Parts: sequence; C-alpha cells; structure tokens
Amino acid sequence: MLFDAIPRQARHGKPRTTGLTFVIDWGIGPRQQQDLLDVGADFFDLAKIAVGIAGLLRAGVVRQKIDAYRAGDVEAFPGGQYLEHAHVHGADDAYLPAAVEAGFRWIEVSDNMADVSLDWKSRMIRAAVEQHQLHVLGEVGRKEGKAANAAFVDDARACRDAGAAIILLEAAELISEDAAVQRSVDEVVEAVGLEVVMFELPGPWIEGVRACDIHAMRRRLLARFGAEVNIGNCAPEDLVTLEALRVGLGVNAGGD
Repeated sequence: MLFDAIPRQARHGKPRTTGLTFVIDWGIGPRQQQDLLDVGADFFDLAKIAVGIAGLLRAGVVRQKIDAYRAGDVEAFPGGQYLEHAHVHGADDAYLPAAVEAGFRWIEVSDNMADVSLDWKSRMIRAAVEQHQLHVLGEVGRKEGKAANAAFVDDARACRDAGAAIILLEAAELISEDAAVQRSVDEVVEAVGLEVVMFELPGPWIEGVRACDIHAMRRRLLARFGAEVNIGNCAPEDLVTLEALRVGLGVNAGGD
C-alpha cells in the first residue's frame, strides 16, 4: 500500500463478520462491475441485485455477475422484493430452488411491500436455511408510507430465531425523525446485537432524500457505532468514499 507511514484507523480485512458493506447493483454491466471490483473488492462483502432484476436478465448474465462477484470474495443476493413478488403470484415454492439454481448462496427475506405475515417470513427464512443451505438477510421495517405488521424488535427476534444471519433495518425507517421509531431501532440493536444488524442507507427512491442526506447518515452511523458497523445499500460510486470514511480518511470524516 502507498502512504503506509500515514496513520489511519484500523479495519478488519476479508473475510470479516463485522464492518460489512453491501453494494446495491441495479443491473450494472460487466465492465462497470469489473471496474468496481478492480478498485473496491476489498471494501465490500455483499452485492444486492436489486428488486426483481435477477429475473429480468438472461440466466447466463446472472451467473456471470454472481461468478464475477465471487471471484472478488463478494457474495451476490437477489433483492427481497423479488421474493415478495413471487409470493403475491403464488410462486413461493419455486423461488428458493430457482435462487439456488442461479448460483446464489444468500437471499433477502422482507415484507416491505407485500402484505405478508411474520409467520410467513419465519417460514421462508427457515426453509432457505434448513432446506436449501442459504444464508439469509432478514429485513425489518416497511417502505415509506407502509405500516409495519409487527414491532421492530419482535420482527428482528423472529428473523434471528428462524436463522437469519443478518438483520437489515429498512432505510425508510432510518430517515424518520420520529423519536418512537428511533427507540425501536435501538431496541433491535439491543435485542439481537450490533454485530448482527445492518443499517440500510436511503436512496433517491425515497421521497425527499438527497445525496447530502445519504452522506450525512453514513457519518452519523460511523460516529455512533464505529468503523465496523454494518452498512447496506451503498451505491457503487459511493463505495470507496464510504471506506475512506470508515478509516478516517474521507471527505468530512471529522464531523456531521
């Protein structure tokens, strides 16, 4: 590494169990994906192929994406909304085998769009883990404008007890200024442990969110929980600056 004599904050290397980052992949092409890996493979651990994009691309393209990420020691997973879409259309039983056939080792189980029960989430997580040997990110929270079906902490405990490896906190909840919502987030961290929780960054798909809001949230998370906090929904173009913030070398690293 260049500039070895210049101090920076220590950071766990890969493979790591804390300080995880997942990048959100909206269907980027192979050259852009390889550029991302060439520059930043050391800085992220998971890549979310967003919403139902894994079902839109040709099978060979999906497998190529998965293999390219894996070569960089990054695991890809399909967005949880795709499983919700399968559920709405009566295709629950087809989804998990299809994910395995595609080559995924991780999936996301969420309830942020479809009207599904906590029992359904638990069943899907358990089936993914026990029947298909998949690792699961269980998402807690609802999209903007949607009411939650269960208290955050109950949802998080149910996902963890069913076998989820990571508890995702939905970005739309994290931008809320409601004190009750913030207390609920704190309850989740206390109940399942900070090392299991991953905080999703908001994006422009949430009304009113600006780039400066995303950058401010990154700094707040790192200031409160430290460099090894788990952060998701990182845009590819923001990956390197997020890592710079983690080790104290980033723009505005010193404050909010």
